[in-house]
Amino acid sequence: GGSMRVYVEPVLPRASLWIMGHGRVAESLCILGDLLGLRVIVNDPGVDWDRYPDASRLITDDLDYEQLTPLAGDYVVIATQHKGDHESMKRALASPAGYIALIASRKRSGLVLDYLREEGFSEQDIARVMAPSGLDLGARTPEEIALCVISEIVLLRRGGSGMRMRDKLQQRRLRAAGG
Repeated sequence: GGSMRVYVEPVLPRASLWIMGHGRVAESLCILGDLLGLRVIVNDPGVDWDRYPDASRLITDDLDYEQLTPLAGDYVVIATQHKGDHESMKRALASPAGYIALIASRKRSGLVLDYLREEGFSEQDIARVMAPSGLDLGARTPEEIALCVISEIVLLRRGGSGMRMRDKLQQRRLRAAGG
């Protein structure tokens, strides 16, 4: 004769952050990705647990990137410092990854995107690549560059506007006031 309320909260698998490459940007991405609850997978022959203690998995024996197998809700960041960026990008684009970023100069990014066109990837495929990647925060250091990329991931993951919170609140106030 009574009633009961049951709340069901689904437990979804954690999204993965695939970091292709090594170096200070990759190390910072690993730290930030882990802090945000992502399962961090670092794929590069030069990585070790001393420099990437926050990673869930290190892949050091994948020269042809066959182990790069992201799911649709995963994020791929290619920070190979020009060593393997062409091949890892081809593999990333062949996957259903929801976010693919290339950390490279504008010139290098252009070369990689031109290479992908030559390899037969469509403009729709190439449009999936965030290059240059990240939000424009005026970054200079590797840590700041990693923050820009992680900020873009959070923006996409949570459906943010990218606006300053102050400006967003002011816009709401103006709308509420009829302006």
